[in-house]
Amino acid sequence: MLISSDEKSAMRTSPKFYILIGLFLLALGLRIGAAVLIDRHVTLAGRQFLIEGDANGYWELGQKLAVGQEYSIFTPPRQVHRTPGFPLLLAASIRLWGDSVFAASLVMAFVGAACCWLTWKLARQVATERVALWALLIVAVSPLQIGSNVQILSETWFSFWLLLCLIAMSPLVSSSIQDGRSQALSSLVTGLLTGLLTGLTVLVRPGWILWPWFSSAIVFVFGGQSMKRKIAIGLLLFAGCYLALLPWAIRNHNVTGHWIFTSLWSGPSLYDGLHSKATGASDMEFFDQENVLSTMSEFDMNAHYKQRAFEFAISNPVRTAELAIIKAGRYLSPTLNATGFSGGPFSLFCLAWYAVFWALVGYGAIELRKDRGILLLLTAPFLQFLLVHMVFVGSIRYRLPVEFPLSVIAAKGFVGLQRKFVSGKGVRNQ
Repeated sequence: MLISSDEKSAMRTSPKFYILIGLFLLALGLRIGAAVLIDRHVTLAGRQFLIEGDANGYWELGQKLAVGQEYSIFTPPRQVHRTPGFPLLLAASIRLWGDSVFAASLVMAFVGAACCWLTWKLARQVATERVALWALLIVAVSPLQIGSNVQILSETWFSFWLLLCLIAMSPLVSSSIQDGRSQALSSLVTGLLTGLLTGLTVLVRPGWILWPWFSSAIVFVFGGQSMKRKIAIGLLLFAGCYLALLPWAIRNHNVTGHWIFTSLWSGPSLYDGLHSKATGASDMEFFDQENVLSTMSEFDMNAHYKQRAFEFAISNPVRTAELAIIKAGRYLSPTLNATGFSGGPFSLFCLAWYAVFWALVGYGAIELRKDRGILLLLTAPFLQFLLVHMVFVGSIRYRLPVEFPLSVIAAKGFVGLQRKFVSGKGVRNQ
């Protein structure tokens, strides 16, 4: 919806505008502070990253992109190990400020603050200005978001693009949408734009490749368009997604001879969660021990581990179900579950935080029960990744990006409780 210059001017002079700016600066300040503290900690510990492993790989790929080297990692080279969405951001930081992890952490702090602003934007589209400000406050001060947002990991950059997808898509499931001729072109353009944004998001986190299915289903069930238009929108969602992925797929075909729209790491990742020694947590030690890349190509290696994971699941259905429950527990955990980060006073604080957060999400869902399309739009990313990580491996780390849209529901719940308390107090005072 377009905003006139008079409306923009009025918004800038309203008290809510200054509250918005203050909350954004709070979000940014907390994340910059976290970046400084974490940099001091890792420097004293003699490490490069707070969470080693994935961060090292992302950083090396970013360095190679920054200087125009071949996009590959390890020996023998894995050329389709990671999608390039996050390494490209790191490459931009390295080109501007050199090989400074701290500078990249500050970039991530700004991205994290931008995610808070996009949460406000999303809430403002699907709810009220008041709900939007509370949603911004929730994500601004969320303890795990503050610490996670400045890591050299893809979650925060993924959150940014995920929120753009939801913002673009929200008009398609709005309860106020009308199926008139004036809406036809707008709906189709929105479907294509959402698809393109979905493809760009997949380049950051391949697991988002399922979103066209989820988003199309939401439009089919809750969209206000005719069936013919819903089908067209669904097709455009898929077309836009794969159009955005096409340059990456062409590059992968050139280097491997196969059309790969995501990466060649899903096989080992799947086997990580489905084998005889799997615990629900990630432990890729088997990959180095077996060294199958010494005898097969990267493409064949990926297929090899997928096949072994499927065979394990078929042969061990009870254990597979047990592991799914364990992974769900790790995904839903209210405290950090990584070795070396769990326990202590901070975990107790997180327990209290999430007890309140999930209670507000529950009440917010009740408040949104009449606008089920928006409710499903805000919860679908959470449900999608819950299902994904009940199959692969589970961790609270994978849930943090989908807490941004959930915070809109929590804010709706908080405002609803406020309204209920005030009205109840008014009745008692009569």
